[in-house]
Amino acid sequence: MFRAPRPGSRLLGRAEVAEIFGVSPSTVTRWAEAGLIPSVKTLGGHRRYDADVIMELAQQLGKKATAEEAPPMEQLILGVPTMWADHHVLKVREALLALDGIAEVQASSAFKTVHVTFDPRRVAAQQIVKALLDAGYPPAGFGGDGHQVPVATGKADPAWATLPVRSVQTHPADLAMSGEFRKY
Repeated sequence: MFRAPRPGSRLLGRAEVAEIFGVSPSTVTRWAEAGLIPSVKTLGGHRRYDADVIMELAQQLGKKATAEEAPPMEQLILGVPTMWADHHVLKVREALLALDGIAEVQASSAFKTVHVTFDPRRVAAQQIVKALLDAGYPPAGFGGDGHQVPVATGKADPAWATLPVRSVQTHPADLAMSGEFRKY
């Protein structure tokens, strides 16, 4: 499939190859080590890549990328007033990521919102709402509470950025010592 560099052909460094493919230079090195792209080593141990082969491969990948159209992703932003702690965020993420077609879930207990990126060909917005209802986290307007939740301005949850360490699950020792059995 790949041919060896011809004598006198132009050789590229890994940074140049990385720029052509839009990846990091370390990714180019991993590809070469895995045999995905041909390379030669200089006397100093640096990898070089035949420019003709790289450009041919980039054109082939470019044709494949345009032939395989990316699925149209949609976003859904829901207010979830009962999501007030980190363990609620984990449960909401778990319930939604179990659905087929969910690409990303960003849940914030500070803003009480869930941003869902999904493929509408594989999952409907109604299924997302149903999954939240089944998990016990009704979105605002769906649980009969009429509670309005302001939609975030697109900024990240401020607590995640300001706290150096954040516990997202209750420690088992805290659970064992909670309630009337708490020891002081």
